[in-house]
Amino acid sequence: MDERVRKGWSQAGIASAALILTLFSTACNTVTDPRTKYATNAHIEVTGSSPVPLLLVTSTNWGIEYDELNGEEWIVLIEADTAEIELPVERTVPLAPRYQILFRVINPDSQHDAKVRMRVRLDDTEVFDETRIMRDASMEYSFFYH
Repeated sequence: MDERVRKGWSQAGIASAALILTLFSTACNTVTDPRTKYATNAHIEVTGSSPVPLLLVTSTNWGIEYDELNGEEWIVLIEADTAEIELPVERTVPLAPRYQILFRVINPDSQHDAKVRMRVRLDDTEVFDETRIMRDASMEYSFFYH
């Protein structure tokens, strides 16, 4: 094969490959990459009244277990921050790098009712707003990007 032809083909092939890779890379980063749509922070606001301290569990590292025999699912905390709280309370949690969040408010007391309103926002979008009267009970919000 003539040396000029081999060089010319090689340069053209490299240029074409570089153009295709550049276009593909740009498309992946701006169009198809789902992380471009991810919220960056989760914000919880807990208000209401309680004669006893409540617990707030916050986790960005959790998984889901599944029992194939009975079809039940449950959340398994891998790492969590649990704090005793007095109402009202607000917290903001960064979602990166796992892009998942779990907030759980617990009234562990079996003798006293707590009237609790829990609101959750992902960035500026409200995704959860619920009020409950709780005794020895909990309410939670969990979400993950997939």
